[in-house]
Amino acid sequence: MRYSVFLTIILVILMSMFLLPFTIIAENMFIRFIAGSLQGIFLIMLLSFTIKAQSYFKKDKKYKKIRKRFW
Repeated sequence: MRYSVFLTIILVILMSMFLLPFTIIAENMFIRFIAGSLQGIFLIMLLSFTIKAQSYFKKDKKYKKIRKRFW
């Protein structure tokens, strides 16, 4: 689970890095709109996966603390 979350975050960051200069250079308004929309979608995905990873690690830490207490 952790590996897939971090792999997705890395891919989203790389796609955003590619789309930003492309959006600035493109003169066609339609291409800018599509690239900007994709960039917005990628940033929303990045935010959701970051929140998912944070909640996963908080649960994991809580489980480890409980496990240490009982064992």
